[in-house]
Amino acid sequence: MTKSVRTVRFDKKDLSKIEEFLKQNSFLDFSSLARMSINHFIENPTVQIKAIQNKSIKASKKGDQNVTA
Repeated sequence: MTKSVRTVRFDKKDLSKIEEFLKQNSFLDFSSLARMSINHFIENPTVQIKAIQNKSIKASKKGDQNVTA
């Protein structure tokens, strides 16, 4: 099995929360927590991403009406 290493950057606040969580759950290490979290997110994404709403979109064909958001 081929494994690869990835980098994740955390600010001090997030890193402190992660370290506290790992202290309270000593059966986990950072790598296991990261893998579990990423796999859970991939299978059950919970972030809704919204598209940018344009004020108006011009039609490309003659006779089409402008669409407004």
